[in-house]
This record gives sequence, structure tokens and C-alpha cells, in this order.
Amino acid sequence: MKHVHKEWSPEMAAKTEKIFAAAEKKKPSWIMTVDVALFWVLLLMAILANFILSVVLVPFLLILKGWTLYFSLFFVAASFGFVFTFILHSLEKVEKQRHVVASVFIPCLALINVGIFAVLSNKLIILLKLATPPHNPLLVGAVYVLGYVLPSSVFHLRKK
Repeated sequence: MKHVHKEWSPEMAAKTEKIFAAAEKKKPSWIMTVDVALFWVLLLMAILANFILSVVLVPFLLILKGWTLYFSLFFVAASFGFVFTFILHSLEKVEKQRHVVASVFIPCLALINVGIFAVLSNKLIILLKLATPPHNPLLVGAVYVLGYVLPSSVFHLRKK
């Protein structure tokens, strides 16, 4: 059996959109509540995961320097950003406002977290008299956020 690709007429596309909109309106209230709760749980988990990841990055900040550090930060952040983007876009339907909140709030929080832990690791480098030079917290945070935001940006560009 061979599948034949058939182009959709504008009328058929409009009819399909109406069917989806009607189904969304008929969705039981408990399912809508679960959707909202799932979004907020995901957001809370992303916040906690960012904090935990910031703590885990401290040994890397103490030992690594230069491009090795920045590549490692970028790779870890891109991996985490990919997982978060995949989960966020796997939700059945996230309202646009909530999606924007998650897409802006989490990277900003990550920048602050990683910046704070970069400052703390710089203090540890001095206290422990390590040979690693202190890191620029803004650059460390920027590399992390760039890696974190990249998967989401690629997803949105591919969607268009």
C-alpha cells in the first residue's frame, strides 16, 4: 500500500482548525487544571534543576579555565536546555503567555544562578590558593545562558 500525499485546500485547513478549537473548548475542566499544574511543576523543576546544576558546576569552575571551561559550560547548558525545550514543547498545549514566561524567566534565573556560583567559586579559588585564574561571572553566565537558549531557538526556527 502506497501513501499518496495530498495537499490540503484552504477550506479543509480552516475546517480542521475549527475542529481543534472546538475540541479545546470541550476539554473537561479537570484536564485544563492538570495542564496548568503540569506547566507550573515543570517550571519549578527547571528552577530546582538549574540551582542543582549551578552547584554541580562549582568543581568545574575550580579546575577548568579558558576554552575548556566555556566549552564544558556550553555543552552542559545546551544539554539541559534541550531537555527543558523538549519537555515544554511536549506538553499538549501551553498558552503563549506561559511559554514566554518559561522561555524568559528560566534563562534569566540561570544567568543569575551561574553568575553567583562563579563569584563563589572565584572566592574558593582564592581561599584554596588554586592555580586556576578567577573567572568573569558575566562571561560564565552568558556562555551558560547561550547554550541553554540555543536548543529553544533552533526549535522555533525549524518550526517556522
